[in-house]
Amino acid sequence: MQGNVTLRSLRDHSYFIVLGVLLGLGAAGLLTWTTERTYTSSTQLFVGAVGATDTADAYEGNLFSQERVASYAQILTSPDLAERVVDELGLDLTAGELAAKVTAAPVPETVVLEVKVTDTSAERAQAIATSLGRQFASRVTELETPAGASSSTVAVSTIQTPDFNPEPASPDVPGTLGRGAAIGLVLGTGVALLRTRTDRAVRRDDDVEEAAGAHVVGRVLEQHRWARTRLPADVFGQSPAAEAYRALRVNLRHLDGRRRPQAVVVTGPLPGAGASTVAVNLSASLAASGQRVLLIDGDLRRPRVTHCLGLPDGPGLTDVLTGSAELHDVVRPWRGGRLSVLGAGPLPSDPEALLGSARMRSLLDVLRDQYDQVILDAPPLLSVVDAAVLSAVADSCLLVARYGRTRREHLAEAAAMVTRVRVPSLGVVLNRVPRRAAVGSPGARGYRAEGHRRTTETMVAGSSADPDARPGAGAPDRLPPHE
Repeated sequence: MQGNVTLRSLRDHSYFIVLGVLLGLGAAGLLTWTTERTYTSSTQLFVGAVGATDTADAYEGNLFSQERVASYAQILTSPDLAERVVDELGLDLTAGELAAKVTAAPVPETVVLEVKVTDTSAERAQAIATSLGRQFASRVTELETPAGASSSTVAVSTIQTPDFNPEPASPDVPGTLGRGAAIGLVLGTGVALLRTRTDRAVRRDDDVEEAAGAHVVGRVLEQHRWARTRLPADVFGQSPAAEAYRALRVNLRHLDGRRRPQAVVVTGPLPGAGASTVAVNLSASLAASGQRVLLIDGDLRRPRVTHCLGLPDGPGLTDVLTGSAELHDVVRPWRGGRLSVLGAGPLPSDPEALLGSARMRSLLDVLRDQYDQVILDAPPLLSVVDAAVLSAVADSCLLVARYGRTRREHLAEAAAMVTRVRVPSLGVVLNRVPRRAAVGSPGARGYRAEGHRRTTETMVAGSSADPDARPGAGAPDRLPPHE
């Protein structure tokens, strides 16, 4: 179980892993790009004794060569031999610089020396290795010729001609990139695990239930930017967003067999959860099912509903509560008429007093008789007390939490406020859920009708699929930008 939780948490923060791999690859790529290319040329030199007259002499000469071959390796990397090569080839290098380019080592239990030359030019590396073999043979002859003798007791011969390698030996591009990706993967996974331990944002049903003590009653998928200005009932009627709100509508209608509340406050813990968007879309979805729906902008500090729906400002809830306007004069039908809107009106000096007044209670009593559903968009619970006051006079409260942004402690505090005012909670809507985390959510699989497609307006009118459906005018067709 713990392993599954860890895997889900890593998936939630997989962007850290991806970013780590990309950064590792980028760093490795930059390293290979800026590292100077070097080439190698290798040769093998055989060191043998000469002048043996029988098998015993040959054996002793071979042992002598094996004992001396380690010393010969030191000669190959000496500045003296390097100076001879520089003079022969006319190189613009010092003896020390050339000696640093040479490595030599004896092959174990043999009289063979392996010599490797590294240089920034493949041609020059081969030339240095060739010259090095000649100069080494000459130097050994000088050292191993006894005084008064005319020939050396040791002979050096080349058994592998210095090779020409046009491919650079360094940097190792595939290896460097692989190591960079591996290091990035490890670091990214480490950051993801650390983030998992410190992340307090709600992402899964368990997070919501632990924080709010309520179930997730709906999941709204993150929409593409080009689709955020449309209503589910419009041409995107089979979009994941439309399916999500239809599922939310059904869930609210079948909450454990309880009587469906008519006046529902929609709010979130803090700004940015998307409560206004959920309120508007839920109202549109309810209206599309044939219900008479009134959407009230209960945010008397920063009203947003009329702007979202493209309606002009005018008299609204404030005017009704202060007695300066009649309800029927300020309620505006929207589009087809199934959805009506009561805007906020002018901003009052004391919103809390108006929303918690006896006149507000009386207004909701009247609205329950006139509409099947009343949705009240309220300000954030933890920002101002207005939402709690409004919830106290309504039938229930629907909390909205934004996936990956709303913190668990904030959701818990908001749920506690709802409990304190003794209003039933309908649950929590998890908003803006990424598609990668929405497996099992309505619309996540993209199951859509093919062939003949009826418009939502045709399907809704008199539809038997929804027991709340009523014949009536056309459905609303546009949605505010998704918060």
